[in-house]
Amino acid sequence: MTLQTALIVAGIVLLLLVVAYNQWQIRKARRPRALQPEDDLPPMREPVVSPVVKPEVSARLHEPLPEHHVERREPTLSASPLDAAAVAAGMAASSADADEALADEVAIAAAPSSAHAAAGKPVHGEQAGSAGLAESYDAADHEEDAEHAEHAERTEPIKPRQEAAPAQAAQPEPVALDGQPTPAVIDPLIDCIVPLHLERKSSGDRILPLTGRLRRAGTKQVHIEGLRSEANAWEPVTAGHQYEDLQVAVQLANRGGALNALEFSEFVNAVEALAEALDASAELPDMTETVANGRELDAFAASCDVQLGVNVISDGAPWSAAYVQTVATQDGLVLSRDGTRFTRYQANAEGVQRALFTLQFGDTNFLRDDLTAKAGRQITLLLDVPSAAQATKPFKTVCEYGYSLAQRMGAQLVDDNMRPLSESSFVAIFGQLQTLYDKLEARGMPAGSPVALRLFSL
Repeated sequence: MTLQTALIVAGIVLLLLVVAYNQWQIRKARRPRALQPEDDLPPMREPVVSPVVKPEVSARLHEPLPEHHVERREPTLSASPLDAAAVAAGMAASSADADEALADEVAIAAAPSSAHAAAGKPVHGEQAGSAGLAESYDAADHEEDAEHAEHAERTEPIKPRQEAAPAQAAQPEPVALDGQPTPAVIDPLIDCIVPLHLERKSSGDRILPLTGRLRRAGTKQVHIEGLRSEANAWEPVTAGHQYEDLQVAVQLANRGGALNALEFSEFVNAVEALAEALDASAELPDMTETVANGRELDAFAASCDVQLGVNVISDGAPWSAAYVQTVATQDGLVLSRDGTRFTRYQANAEGVQRALFTLQFGDTNFLRDDLTAKAGRQITLLLDVPSAAQATKPFKTVCEYGYSLAQRMGAQLVDDNMRPLSESSFVAIFGQLQTLYDKLEARGMPAGSPVALRLFSL
């Protein structure tokens, strides 16, 4: 017990010493301190911030380009490459010639973009198989050559390229060159047009900020154009131009269906808001009549919305998706943004590249799927008939490419019912195609025309 008692006493003494030391430290800290010289300084100083950009650097960033400087431009797709003599002549041209060449090139680039071919089955109509279409390929080809001898085919393959990121939400603003009006887009064949009478001339700079709601009405495109007194022509509203009158139009139908009452009301509300902001008077159409016109146009489009499909079937082992991608890319076909199909483009009479037909490999997505593991025995070539101009002989091109694939890949060309396509089957195909082309022509919207591309699109 003596040792235990001694340890207890020692612990108590140690605890008292610690408490006493702490009290001594507290009292020492509370003693008054003599004033030091540095106590006269302010407790903190404002930070000194040096300018990030010097004035001369900022001015240099906004210096105008040299008078004769031609900005570098990315190469664009064209129907035929420039030869060496033309390039040398362009490099030696004066500044005026360079500006004129640049204006011509911009005019081509500003042409309406090519309409995409619909993947799979379209909303309108049914996909027409090649089974019920039969005719001699050579005889029909001879007939088409005699009928369209005046149209020169331009079938130069397009260099493969990856399509850019989607930019379909907002349509590009029209570009006017040398004060000339850009081509009008609104067409009474497929648009409901509302005239807007301005009290006085208005500039495009004032009108454009007010057209934010005039892009789409539901699933239907909306366009606005102005009447320029200098050119006496309608054109898409462009900054820097003065307009006497305006017209706003909503598309009556597309592959999403006919214009309905809700979309018409949305369009009318946007037009009324624009008219009020511009102090203009609008001639609004009757809703019942407009909706009825949309349904009639939609019924016509459904009767003409046809896709022709031919299939390339392997005679042996299945193909890997990687092999199909390699073949399509080497043949100049372009992969779509969603990765589900390849598209063959062809230049039209104006030199603008248009979609001709598509290539699909089952349900393969060439951007997301494992192309080495994905395999199949069938390649499908689809021709969107209303979107391809008759003068380019699109079905002939599809069949020629299908036969080329079959020979190179050890396969055969068949219809949707897996029956081989014989020479006699092409006569009926061209006959039915001619009937469809005549029907579109009689309506004033031939296959591949701008109005047809708008009607048979989403």
